[in-house]
Amino acid sequence: MKLQDRVEGIEVYYDGRCGMCCTFHEWINRQPRAFPISFIPYQADYAEKVFPGLGTLDPAREMVVRTSGGEIFRGAEAWVWCLFSCANHQRAARRLAGPGLLPVAIHACRVLAANRHALSKVFFRRKDRQVREELHRMEVEKCGEGVCATTPGR
Repeated sequence: MKLQDRVEGIEVYYDGRCGMCCTFHEWINRQPRAFPISFIPYQADYAEKVFPGLGTLDPAREMVVRTSGGEIFRGAEAWVWCLFSCANHQRAARRLAGPGLLPVAIHACRVLAANRHALSKVFFRRKDRQVREELHRMEVEKCGEGVCATTPGR
Protein backbone atom coordinates (compact mmCIF):
# COMPACT_ATOMS: atom_id res chain seq x y z
CA MET A 1 0.00 0.00 0.00
CA LYS A 2 1.41 3.38 -1.00
CA LEU A 3 0.68 6.42 1.16
CA GLN A 4 0.97 9.59 -0.88
CA ASP A 5 3.39 12.19 0.43
CA ARG A 6 1.20 15.00 -0.84
CA VAL A 7 -2.48 14.72 -0.15
CA GLU A 8 -4.87 17.62 0.22
CA GLY A 9 -7.21 15.64 2.45
CA ILE A 10 -9.36 12.56 2.83
CA GLU A 11 -13.03 11.80 3.34
CA VAL A 12 -13.91 8.97 5.71
CA TYR A 13 -17.27 7.20 5.40
CA TYR A 14 -18.02 5.27 8.57
CA ASP A 15 -20.92 3.77 10.53
CA GLY A 16 -22.36 6.65 12.53
CA ARG A 17 -24.35 4.19 14.66
CA CYS A 18 -21.34 2.13 15.77
CA GLY A 19 -19.85 3.09 19.13
CA MET A 20 -16.39 1.82 18.17
CA CYS A 21 -16.45 3.75 14.87
CA CYS A 22 -17.63 6.93 16.57
CA THR A 23 -14.99 6.62 19.30
CA PHE A 24 -12.29 6.18 16.64
CA HIS A 25 -13.63 9.23 14.81
CA GLU A 26 -13.50 11.29 18.02
CA TRP A 27 -9.96 10.13 18.79
CA ILE A 28 -8.70 10.98 15.28
CA ASN A 29 -10.32 14.43 15.51
CA ARG A 30 -8.38 15.18 18.72
CA GLN A 31 -5.02 14.50 17.04
CA PRO A 32 -2.87 17.21 15.41
CA ARG A 33 -3.54 17.16 11.66
CA ALA A 34 -1.07 16.40 8.90
CA PHE A 35 -3.81 17.20 6.38
CA PRO A 36 -7.58 17.76 6.51
CA ILE A 37 -9.92 14.85 7.17
CA SER A 38 -13.71 14.81 6.91
CA PHE A 39 -15.80 12.17 8.63
CA ILE A 40 -19.18 11.45 7.06
CA PRO A 41 -21.54 8.78 8.42
CA TYR A 42 -22.53 6.60 5.48
CA GLN A 43 -26.14 6.80 6.77
CA ALA A 44 -26.24 10.59 6.28
CA ASP A 45 -28.63 11.75 3.57
CA TYR A 46 -25.87 13.69 1.83
CA ALA A 47 -23.25 10.89 1.84
CA GLU A 48 -24.41 9.42 -1.47
CA LYS A 49 -24.65 12.94 -2.94
CA VAL A 50 -21.02 13.81 -2.18
CA PHE A 51 -19.85 10.31 -3.10
CA PRO A 52 -22.08 8.80 -5.79
CA GLY A 53 -21.81 5.02 -5.73
CA LEU A 54 -20.75 4.85 -2.07
CA GLY A 55 -23.39 2.20 -1.40
CA THR A 56 -21.79 -0.18 -3.90
CA LEU A 57 -18.65 -0.24 -1.70
CA ASP A 58 -20.64 -1.71 1.21
CA PRO A 59 -19.70 0.94 3.81
CA ALA A 60 -21.83 -0.89 6.40
CA ARG A 61 -19.26 -3.68 6.35
CA GLU A 62 -16.01 -1.70 6.13
CA MET A 63 -14.98 1.91 6.56
CA VAL A 64 -14.27 3.67 3.25
CA VAL A 65 -11.72 6.43 2.59
CA ARG A 66 -11.56 8.58 -0.52
CA THR A 67 -8.43 10.68 -0.99
CA SER A 68 -8.35 14.12 -2.58
CA GLY A 69 -6.81 12.37 -5.60
CA GLY A 70 -9.87 10.11 -5.93
CA GLU A 71 -8.28 6.89 -4.70
CA ILE A 72 -10.57 4.65 -2.65
CA PHE A 73 -9.48 2.48 0.27
CA ARG A 74 -11.52 0.14 2.45
CA GLY A 75 -11.07 -1.69 5.73
CA ALA A 76 -7.53 -1.81 7.11
CA GLU A 77 -6.16 0.45 4.39
CA ALA A 78 -8.80 3.04 5.28
CA TRP A 79 -7.79 2.81 8.95
CA VAL A 80 -4.14 3.31 7.98
CA TRP A 81 -5.09 6.42 5.99
CA CYS A 82 -6.90 7.82 9.04
CA LEU A 83 -3.81 7.22 11.16
CA PHE A 84 -1.65 8.82 8.43
CA SER A 85 -3.78 11.98 8.67
CA CYS A 86 -2.46 12.45 12.22
CA ALA A 87 0.77 14.44 12.30
CA ASN A 88 2.08 12.45 15.28
CA HIS A 89 1.25 9.01 13.86
CA GLN A 90 2.45 9.15 10.26
CA ARG A 91 5.50 6.99 10.99
CA ALA A 92 3.32 4.26 12.52
CA ALA A 93 0.94 4.48 9.55
CA ARG A 94 3.83 4.03 7.11
CA ARG A 95 4.97 0.92 9.00
CA LEU A 96 1.43 -0.52 9.01
CA ALA A 97 1.14 0.18 5.27
CA GLY A 98 4.28 -1.84 4.54
CA PRO A 99 4.30 -5.42 3.29
CA GLY A 100 5.35 -6.82 6.67
CA LEU A 101 2.54 -5.36 8.79
CA LEU A 102 -0.30 -4.69 6.34
CA PRO A 103 -1.43 -8.36 6.39
CA VAL A 104 -1.55 -8.19 10.20
CA ALA A 105 -3.53 -4.93 10.04
CA ILE A 106 -5.95 -6.50 7.55
CA HIS A 107 -6.50 -9.52 9.79
CA ALA A 108 -6.99 -7.33 12.88
CA CYS A 109 -9.38 -5.07 11.00
CA ARG A 110 -11.47 -8.02 9.80
CA VAL A 111 -11.73 -9.38 13.34
CA LEU A 112 -12.72 -5.97 14.72
CA ALA A 113 -15.17 -5.29 11.89
CA ALA A 114 -16.84 -8.67 12.31
CA ASN A 115 -17.32 -8.03 16.03
CA ARG A 116 -17.67 -4.25 16.13
CA HIS A 117 -21.31 -4.15 17.19
CA ALA A 118 -20.72 -6.53 20.10
CA LEU A 119 -17.51 -4.70 21.04
CA SER A 120 -19.34 -1.38 20.85
CA LYS A 121 -22.02 -2.61 23.21
CA VAL A 122 -19.42 -3.83 25.68
CA PHE A 123 -16.74 -1.15 25.53
CA PHE A 124 -18.12 2.03 24.03
CA ARG A 125 -21.65 2.40 25.32
CA ARG A 126 -21.40 1.18 28.89
CA LYS A 127 -19.91 2.36 32.14
CA ASP A 128 -16.73 0.72 33.46
CA ARG A 129 -18.72 -1.35 35.97
CA GLN A 130 -20.90 -2.77 33.20
CA VAL A 131 -17.82 -3.57 31.09
CA ARG A 132 -16.21 -5.41 34.01
CA GLU A 133 -19.37 -7.44 34.67
CA GLU A 134 -19.74 -8.33 30.98
CA LEU A 135 -16.11 -9.43 30.72
CA HIS A 136 -16.47 -11.64 33.80
CA ARG A 137 -19.48 -13.39 32.23
CA MET A 138 -17.52 -14.29 29.07
CA GLU A 139 -16.29 -17.87 28.87
CA VAL A 140 -12.60 -18.65 28.55
CA GLU A 141 -11.20 -21.77 26.93
CA LYS A 142 -9.38 -24.15 29.25
CA CYS A 143 -5.63 -24.16 28.69
CA GLY A 144 -3.38 -27.17 28.96
CA GLU A 145 -0.06 -26.97 30.79
CA GLY A 146 -0.50 -23.24 31.51
CA VAL A 147 -0.22 -22.25 27.84
CA CYS A 148 -3.14 -21.00 25.79
CA ALA A 149 -2.95 -20.84 22.01
CA THR A 150 -5.34 -18.69 20.06
CA THR A 151 -6.94 -20.14 16.98
CA PRO A 152 -7.06 -17.86 13.91
CA GLY A 153 -10.50 -17.28 12.49
CA ARG A 154 -12.37 -17.66 15.76
